[in-house]
Amino acid sequence: MIFSTPEFLFIFLPTTWLIFWLLSLYANQRLLLGWLGLASFAFYGVWDITLLPLLVGSIVVNYWLAGYVSRPSRTWLWLGVGFNLALLGWFKYSVFFLSFAALPPQAFSPLVLPLGISFFTFQQIAFLVDIRQGVIQRGPLSIYGVFVSFFPQLIAGPIVHYRDLAPQLARLQAPSSSAVRCGLLLLILGLAKKLIIADNLAPYVEHLYNTPASSIVAGDTLLAGWSYGLQLYFDFSGYADMAIGLALLFGIKLPENFASPYQASDIQTFWRRWHITLSRFLRDYLYVPLGGSKHGLPRHLFALFITMLLGGLWHGAGWQFLLWGGMHGALLAVMVLWRQFSLFRMPKTAGWLLTFCTVMLAWVPFRATSLEHTWSLYSGLTVWEWGALGELVSTLGQGAMSLRSPGLLIIVATLIVLVMPNSMAWVKQLNQPRHYFWQGVVAGGVLLVVMKAMQDLPSQAFLYFNF
Repeated sequence: MIFSTPEFLFIFLPTTWLIFWLLSLYANQRLLLGWLGLASFAFYGVWDITLLPLLVGSIVVNYWLAGYVSRPSRTWLWLGVGFNLALLGWFKYSVFFLSFAALPPQAFSPLVLPLGISFFTFQQIAFLVDIRQGVIQRGPLSIYGVFVSFFPQLIAGPIVHYRDLAPQLARLQAPSSSAVRCGLLLLILGLAKKLIIADNLAPYVEHLYNTPASSIVAGDTLLAGWSYGLQLYFDFSGYADMAIGLALLFGIKLPENFASPYQASDIQTFWRRWHITLSRFLRDYLYVPLGGSKHGLPRHLFALFITMLLGGLWHGAGWQFLLWGGMHGALLAVMVLWRQFSLFRMPKTAGWLLTFCTVMLAWVPFRATSLEHTWSLYSGLTVWEWGALGELVSTLGQGAMSLRSPGLLIIVATLIVLVMPNSMAWVKQLNQPRHYFWQGVVAGGVLLVVMKAMQDLPSQAFLYFNF
């Protein structure tokens, strides 16, 4: 099920929430937890029932291993980490690694990528490591099972730690009126991001990336990176808003995942604001163990580059993802060197412009289908013609005819990410007694537009379902 479908919004969610609310009035914690677990497994099973045993099996095996990882020997921890990485590697990377062998293309039969496997394996690795370090205790299987399978964040995050979610699951109760108001507003704002902006940008982005290699010019490449960067942001941050909002409807608080990343004035700040929970995971469980910044400059640069390289590979089995991760690793390394050896500090506006343009151009390999496709797009930068960028400018001069053009949507979306507060900041501001009226006005008005968008466009899966 997809959050933006009528089946989820008008059948699954109201049914799940109403039963949860009734149970919170008359039942105990065990029944509340059991209902959330049952609903979460049903949510996952509706997508593909054949993959449900994989999720259940992963939960059971990791919970069993968690009973042994705190022993003096580190063998059990390595066994647990190896199990999760092997599971992820088999389904996500087996064809990629087998492609190195001298086998004909027909020898490969791509596996179905289980939905959310990249996220629930990372969460379980963090769970095992935290137990080994004594940060948490294993706790009951019922809480652990819901921690992994909780449907708002199961498919595409935010990546949640057991130490943050387990205490909330242990004291489930009827959600407060404030949580319900904020949850509904976040859900509606997330739907608007997805249905009104991201899904309407999708056909145009597809068109740009299908441009024949021989005809690509600089304007095509610039617009391809820019438009896809906007589509990805509104799609994924829209999902994050919906996930956080849905969790609030059940009285559960999930961590923030986006904090106006395109307003960042340097690449380091960008990564502190983009996919925040993944950035923190990579920092705590990869960058720091690799040495971080505590063992000299060469080790620091090595840790940065390898962390981002593996972060790129985590997103997909392809050389273009390694390139994307390597580019960001190199950018972060350059920033470290610049701050250490240069006395010049770039003005904030210039830093923002450089960061924005660099990040947008770096999205090209993330969206491209291969290294060859990436190369053809970047090669277009050497042909200084306006191309699609010129077409965008010309459509904006057509008056009323430009109201439904992709160009206007790109400009409006850009202004939103650069000028307006992000969803979390907006919700916090509106969640004041003196602003309750405007909270209702915003929610109702946006909901009307969302309902119209649901009628006009077919439902599309979230982009991060592919990763």
